[in-house]
Parts: sequence; structure tokens; C-alpha cells
Amino acid sequence: MINIALIGNPNSGKTTLYNALTGSNQSVGNWPGVTVEKKSGKLKSDNLDATIVDLPGIYSLSTISLEEEIASGYITDRQMDLIINIVDASNLERNLFLSFQILDSNIPMIIALNAMDIVEKREDLIDYKALSTLLDTPIVPISASKKIGIEDLIKAVETIDLTKQRQQIRYDEHIESTINRFNQYIKDRFVSIRFFEDGLKAIDHVDLNKTETKELIDAYFEEKKRYDLDFDMVLPNARYEQIIKVVEQTYERSDLIKESETDRIDRILTSKIWGLPIFGLIMFSVFYLAFGPIGTFITDQFVWLINAFFSLIINGVEQLGLAAYVSSLITNGIFGGLAAVVGFLPQLAILFFALALLEDSGYMARAAFIMDRALRRFGLSGKSFIPMLIGFGCSVPAMASTRTLDHDQDRKITTMIIPFVSCGAKAPIYGVFAGALFGNGSFLVVFSMYVLGLLVAVLSAILFKKTIFRGARANYIMELPEYRMPTVKNTLKHTWDRSKEFLVKAGTILLAAFIIIWFFSYFGTVDGTFRLLSEDEIGFSILGRIGQFVLPVFRPIGFTDWQATVAMLTGVVAKESVVGTLGILYGVNGDVIENGTLLFESIRMNFTPAQAYAFMAFALLSIPCIAAVSAMKKELKSWKWLTFTIVYEVVVAYLVSLFIYQVFSLPLSTILNILFGIIVGVFVLWMMIKVIKNKGRLCGSCSSCQKSDGCGLPKYIKYIDQHGQHDRGDTSDEK
Repeated sequence: MINIALIGNPNSGKTTLYNALTGSNQSVGNWPGVTVEKKSGKLKSDNLDATIVDLPGIYSLSTISLEEEIASGYITDRQMDLIINIVDASNLERNLFLSFQILDSNIPMIIALNAMDIVEKREDLIDYKALSTLLDTPIVPISASKKIGIEDLIKAVETIDLTKQRQQIRYDEHIESTINRFNQYIKDRFVSIRFFEDGLKAIDHVDLNKTETKELIDAYFEEKKRYDLDFDMVLPNARYEQIIKVVEQTYERSDLIKESETDRIDRILTSKIWGLPIFGLIMFSVFYLAFGPIGTFITDQFVWLINAFFSLIINGVEQLGLAAYVSSLITNGIFGGLAAVVGFLPQLAILFFALALLEDSGYMARAAFIMDRALRRFGLSGKSFIPMLIGFGCSVPAMASTRTLDHDQDRKITTMIIPFVSCGAKAPIYGVFAGALFGNGSFLVVFSMYVLGLLVAVLSAILFKKTIFRGARANYIMELPEYRMPTVKNTLKHTWDRSKEFLVKAGTILLAAFIIIWFFSYFGTVDGTFRLLSEDEIGFSILGRIGQFVLPVFRPIGFTDWQATVAMLTGVVAKESVVGTLGILYGVNGDVIENGTLLFESIRMNFTPAQAYAFMAFALLSIPCIAAVSAMKKELKSWKWLTFTIVYEVVVAYLVSLFIYQVFSLPLSTILNILFGIIVGVFVLWMMIKVIKNKGRLCGSCSSCQKSDGCGLPKYIKYIDQHGQHDRGDTSDEK
């Protein structure tokens, strides 16, 4: 078996190619010592037994983030037999930089020249055979999204000679002398080049004793003085000079200067004026599709099927004459909890499908760009918004993706605010409460939850940036990929992967949680006897006692019964269990259907709209599930920061829920009066700040004013301001 590494720039089509080369024969794990996801799969070949490792996307072997370090270290340590380097042909010069770095390693390599369909559409020409000759490495033109050239690439992998030595890239005499000096100690030209380019960061890949290490470091600083250019830019500059020469010989651009479709679309979607509103409209449409009439109708039919299926099982259980506690466990514990949660799978699947379409089309990168423009004025980076977008699916991979951020402070801030982003596990909570109490406007309520989460996350990030992480940098450079038509296979695969994760969680973690919750809900002490309780006695259960004990703390935010309190506490195990716990505690055993959804009638009986909205807000903003807390600890690397974050989240959740419940419980006229007072107060405060900043004037300096006579100020004030005199009694000769 041979080991193949797949590497390329972000947004070069690497994931699409990986799926095409491996199909469904994939496994997902973690890189040793870290929690960065590691994907590997078997090559779809009858003639070769090969494993492909999908490395994180990088622009260069010179690294900043943790994911980049993993990919770079994997190449530098030569942990593979063959490299497949996917290169975006529509952006050839920039993509070839990584290729040239890999060529220095002399590891056998095949270049997959992707996006050739886009090059042809532009009427450009790439002589890939000449390019292959110049680089002395096989090149296969492909279009990964259209499955063009995949078979040719597999054949190239099957037939490549892994023993063939490639012609080494040579640099000018000055650079070669520096490489040779480093190589006297390192004894490896490729690692010597990495040491030249990355400096002391590459010392981890060098096996020297203390004396040799000191001499190498001394040589590094001596060589550094020989160059006028910044030392870390010497090799990249020389490499780009070679790349430009190669591209000039092999790439013929069309004389026709045409605006691409991507540019035309971006003029609207990334517009300074329309970009943010369009993004909001698109996300609103996604939630309308998932939680509006269409999603609700599909969910109703799915719940009907679940109810029919569970009813058959429950009837069978009753006919078996099992012990009361066994029957209660199956009816109330297992099916009562699972029915309430799994019923929302269609809405989640629709949500995952829509997000997969946006990701595969290339729009999500634009979303980060648009948010960067909005967040930069607060010292934040749009790059932090990418993990937040991932957080719509699940907080755990979202926190892991913070490793792509360049600076530790940015990584900490983003990790701390991701729990505020509404993950897929919270959607069933919104679905059941919004569907039960808000009718046709349920999708608006659900959408408002996602907006509230993002708003609190952004405000918290600003607060952290201005206080505990003051001075953290927010540089952001990203590539906006070409718009591509999402493929049905990839979109369905992404949807299935996320839906399957939800189902697996329901069948493992949640099932175990529901069994435990059932036990604590249906067993308790009555008249001095610990026994199985009836539905009427559930208040005497273990959970009932706990819920009644902590209920006074939650009463100010609208929790009026212990069932709601207990359900919220069990959400720490998994957010999906909130709905399942309510199903168990309210006696939903699979035979209750009201308006198409199992829990609706119980919710209507126990919650007002204000209470429901406060409940959803607390579920959204409070402590995430155990898995997310564990991921947060790994990313923050500190119990102190973890404790601070959890306390902060609980306080914010409580205050926001308190405000929502107390305000929305007031009469409408009172709410309008409060809003009017807030608006007037903000306007007055803004005017006072403006007058103070302008030293008593309503506007700025008259000398910089563009108006001629229209402002209405007395002429002597204008004259004084323009001549720098602020004392109206000044009678000097100059005046």
C-alpha cells in the first residue's frame, strides 16, 4: 500500500477532488496530539492499493495557523510516498507558489490542474504539456466539480514511477550559497530551504546536538546580514520570478477583456450598499424554507409517520404484559424522548441542505467578506465569522476551525463567542415552541433566534476586544473563489453527513440521556417509599425535587414550573435533550398528535409567548452541551478562561431572558413608551457627544465646511473659526 497526500490551496476544489477519488470509502479521525480533523480514504482503483490523506488547505508551507502547521509538517517530514497537488488553473501564478515549494522536496508529485473548464470559458489557453516538461512532473488537467479528468488522474497515480528523481529547482548563486551553508549542518536540501524561508520555526525538523544547533543559528543570523531584502522574502521573491517565467511560456491569455460572471455577480452580492441586506435576506430565506410553511408541512407528515410507527411498538409492548417499570421505560423514556427530538429531522435536513448549497456555490466566502467589512470598524476580523458560520451546524467543529485564525487572541475571542451562535441541536427547541405558540409567524421567531445569537456574539466580541483582549490584531486576507454550480452529489452528501450525525447522536448519547432522565423523572419517594411513580406523582420524583428547589432562581425569567427548569438543566448533556425531556415530563409517549407535532398542546398549556421566547433565548445563550464545553477547553487551553466563559454565558443568558420576559409581559402601550424613551435618550446622548467633540458647535470646523452660506451661523463665528480665534471679545489687529 502506498500513502498519498492530497494538498492544495483553500477553495481550489480539493474537497471535491478528494470525494471523487475516494467515493464513500472514507474515514475521519484526528491528527496525533491535536483535535484537527484528519480525513483519509481508499483510492478508487482496482490496480493500486493506496490511501489518500486530505491535508488542510494552505497557500504556502510557511505557516501561521495550527492547521497550516500540520499540513506543512506532514510534507516537511515526508510522511507520504506520493503527493497529488491540486492547482486552480484559473489562478495559476498564485497556486504554483505551493507547487514550487513542494518541488524543492523532490517527493514524487502529480499536479491536478483543476478548473480547466473556467479557463476554457475565459478563452485562455494553458499548454499543460509544456508546463509538465518545465516542472519535470506529471500534470493532469481536470474539472473536479464536473468529474472531468478524474479517471486520467487515477491512471497517472497507478503508473507513476516513484523511484524517478526529479530535476531540482536551482536559484541564483547568492541564494544557493546560503542554502549550501545551512545544508552543511542539516544534511537535507529541502529542510535547509525550509530553514532559509521559515527561520527558527523550522528548527523542530532539524536533528542536531546543542553545539551544531548554536552554530546553525549563528550561520542564520550571519547570512541574514548579506541580503538587502527582508530575509524571509528572499526565497519567495526568487520563486515568484521563476513562476512568472514559467507562466509566460505556458499560459496564453485571451485578448478579449471580458467581465467574468463571478465579477458581475459580486458587483451586487458584495456591494457596500446591498451586500449586507442581501446576506440577511438570503439567511432569512433559508430559515423560512426550513421553518416556514414548507418545512412545517414536511415535518407534520414525518411526525405522523413516527407516531404511527411508535404506536405499533407501544401497543406491542403493552400486549406483552411486561413489568410496569419496563413498559414505562420503553413508552415514556425511550420513545417519549426520541419521538420529540427525531420529529424535527426534516427541518434540520432542509436547513443543512440550504447551507450546503451556499457553501458549495462559493457564497459563504462572500458572507465572511461582507461581515469583515462590517466588523472591521470594531477591530474584529471577518475571518472569525467563518467559524461562526460553521457554528450554525455544530459548535464543536466550529471551535476546532478557530485554528485557522492567525493570532491566539483572535482564536480565544472566537472560541468564547461561538456558543452564542445557534447550532443545529437548538433548532428542535425553536421548532416546538415557535410552532406551538406563534403559528404562521413561527419562521420569523426562529430567524430572530439566529439573529439574536449573532448579535450577542458580535457585541461580546467587541466587549472582549475593547477590554480583556485589548490590542489584538485583526488582519484578514482571503480568496473569493469563483462561483460554481453546486453538484447534487456533493450537496446531498453534506446534507446526509450532518443529518446522520444528528441521528447517531439521537441513537447513542441522547438515548442514554433519556433513559437516565426517565429514571430520575419516574422514580421517587412517596410516603416514605422509593418506587415507580404514576403520571400524577411525577412531581415527587428525583428530578421533580431538584426542579422545585432551583425554580425560584428561574422564576424571574418566566419559568413557572419545575419541568421547564429540569429540561433546561438536562440541555447541558445535549441541547436536543431539552425537547426530549419535556416530552418525558409532559407525558408524550408517542400517541399524542396535536396540529401535527407531539408536544404542541403541552407547550400551549404551560407557556405564554413571552415565557416561550425567554425560554428559547436562555437555551440559545446559556452553557452549551458537554461536547462543546470539552472542545472549548481544548481550544482555550486554560481552566481559568473556560470558567470565565461559562460564567459569562450564564450571566448574559439570564439577563437577556430577564429583559425579554419582563418587557414582553408588559402591555403593548407600555412597551411602545419604553422604546420611544430609549430612542429619544439615544438621540439626545448622541447630540451631546457630538456637541462636546465639536467644542460647543453642532457641526465641525467651519474651515473644512463644504457649504457656502447655508448653515445659518452668524458670520463672526464663521470668521473666528476660520482664523483660529475662539474668544469673541478678541480685538487684536490681526482680527
